[in-house]
Amino acid sequence: MHVLMLTAAFFPSGQTAHVLDLARGLVRRGHRVDLWVTHSRGGGQAHAGTVAALEEAGVVVRFLPAPVVGERAGLPVERYDVVHAQSSWSFELGRRLAEMLGVPLVLTCHGLGLDQPAYRRALAAASRLICVGPRVAGDLGAYRSKIAVVGNGVDLERFRPGIREPRWTLLYAGRVDRGKRPALAAFRRAVQGLPRDAQVWAASTRRLGGGRIQNLGWVSELERLMGRVHVVAGTGRVIREGLASGAACLILGREYHGPVTPDLVERMDFPDFSGTGRGLGPPDPAAILQDLLRLYRDRRWLAELMAFGRRYAEAHLGLDAMVEATVAVYRAAGAGAPGAGPGPGPSGAGPEAPGAEGGGPSGNGGRPATGAG
Repeated sequence: MHVLMLTAAFFPSGQTAHVLDLARGLVRRGHRVDLWVTHSRGGGQAHAGTVAALEEAGVVVRFLPAPVVGERAGLPVERYDVVHAQSSWSFELGRRLAEMLGVPLVLTCHGLGLDQPAYRRALAAASRLICVGPRVAGDLGAYRSKIAVVGNGVDLERFRPGIREPRWTLLYAGRVDRGKRPALAAFRRAVQGLPRDAQVWAASTRRLGGGRIQNLGWVSELERLMGRVHVVAGTGRVIREGLASGAACLILGREYHGPVTPDLVERMDFPDFSGTGRGLGPPDPAAILQDLLRLYRDRRWLAELMAFGRRYAEAHLGLDAMVEATVAVYRAAGAGAPGAGPGPGPSGAGPEAPGAEGGGPSGNGGRPATGAG
């Protein structure tokens, strides 16, 4: 299958990681992928490392000039089987390209707030919609008949247990937006109560303050860190990657949902690591510190959660399952039967399932979805 995939830009987010992993995963399974970047500032030169890694994996990358995006794309020379737009900024261009090529259009919805005038023409034209979590699917109820829920998959070869730091080490990772600021303030206060020999790292788009926290900036290859640490805090894809890396994980988003335990995931219809949706209010530093101290002092419990995380990721969160579910969506789109899409996908929930792992709102006025699924 030859896929024309569109994304707006490479930017620090779980959405970008999803696009890159899916493109590489499809090629690894014998498909061809051309990835068009539609709204990037600086073009390929600004993302030379990312482009080189994609091309080495066999993905063809093209950066579109801004006038092409604003006026017309032109008919591609290549023949494609499906157009797959990943960013809401690329939805309309994807619709036009699919119409010109006479092939199905698939849209992936990464966040909430997409049912708005700027996107409805593309949403209506799409043969299938992929939603990264049930909350995102529920937000697009008008299109329910063509929705498939496919959770984010993690490359289990890249994210795997490594040689741990000799000191007990905690990593916070993730992009910081306005909604997460109270959580980060609580995190900063909580880690001040850790024993002096505990090590705290932050890989983020913003500094989390000084003191106990060593700020590493945004790290695009988180696998270099996650296999070394004992505990990971964050939301969405970060938690999935932390579990795959064999770390104990704390769900810290707009709310604090605590450690990822066997009991917690057993109660979930879908692996919801979003840190939202329970009405718990802003995270409590005391609750975070209590769990961190237990993970520091009770090394047996820590080891149990670390081993469980890898087992759970292997069973439920692998990239191959996401690729297979996506290819099933492509095939259903090609069949052209409305409402005949595949089932829930690798993470085990249909559109009506409670909970979600789409991120926060995608913004108003035509802003792209930036959910941290």
